[in-house]
This record gives sequence, C-alpha cells and structure tokens, in this order.
Amino acid sequence: MEKTIPVLKQVTVKREGKELVFTKDGKENRRQIFHPLIDVIITPESITLKAKKENRNVKKLMNTYASHINNLMRGLIKPFVYQLKIAGSHFPITVKQEGKNILISNYLGEKVPRKCKIVGNANVKVAGDIITVESTNKEHAGMTAGIIEKTGQIRIHDRRIFQDGIYLIKKAGNDNE
Repeated sequence: MEKTIPVLKQVTVKREGKELVFTKDGKENRRQIFHPLIDVIITPESITLKAKKENRNVKKLMNTYASHINNLMRGLIKPFVYQLKIAGSHFPITVKQEGKNILISNYLGEKVPRKCKIVGNANVKVAGDIITVESTNKEHAGMTAGIIEKTGQIRIHDRRIFQDGIYLIKKAGNDNE
C-alpha cells in the first residue's frame, strides 16, 4: 500500500532526521513524520508514503500523514487565517499583545488581566473588536485561536445573560475559492 502526494510549485522538501522540512521564499514548516511501518520517499515532484505492512491502522496513519503534508505545503502558499470577535456588553474588554502573550483585561470587570500564549510562529493582530490569527502552520494558528477563545470563556455567570467573550467567526479553510 502506498500513497503519493504531489509537491506544490516552488516548495522544496528535505528530510532532517525524522522531520520533513518544507521551505518556500524564506518561510519554513517542519513536522516529524516517522513510523517504523511507513517509509517516506522524497523526490523533487512528489512524496511517497509506502507501508511495510497493510492493515487499517497503518492506512489511517498514512492518511493522517498525507493530510499533515498537504497542510504544511498549502500554508506556505497561502497562510491559514482565523478571525475572532470580541463581544463585551457589560464591560469594555481590552485585548493587547505583549511579545508572545495576549492580555485580556477588564473582562467582566476583573481586576487581573487574563493571559494566553501564542503558539509557534502564529502572528496575532488586534484591530478594534476583531482578532486575526495568521500562520503558515495550520496547527499553530488553530491552537492559538482556540487558546484565545478558551481564555475568554465565562465559567461562573449564566451564559444566557453574560454573553461577553471572544468568539471564533472565521476558520481557516472555510472560504470558497
């Protein structure tokens, strides 16, 4: 059983130990792709995943690796973008970026700001009530957006009354192009 993934234009692939490194125009994505039952064969125009043993678990793993490889290459062509909206009806929420952290202050009138980390190489921009998370790596962008959304979650109050928070409004890959 084998699966062949074509390498996208202008993307170069090389292997460093157990990691595959994808580069294009100075941008880089890397991911550990290794399993003892799967061989990874790299040519300039394709990546072939070849199974030493055929069963459903190896097939599932090959399909997972193929999806990761496709996402790593697609991110170098067009970055993954997530958008979140800040909703504050009771108190004006202030969101700002400090280095690799996001600070959410005055959330439900709290005195201590909530803090969340930016994962990997994700870029976060705050413009008014919209937070934009962008990255060439889909996992970094998605995890950062999820952490920001989870940090702005209400735990104590009734969510039907206190609808304040930070909500995901646009997900990467959901645009019709």
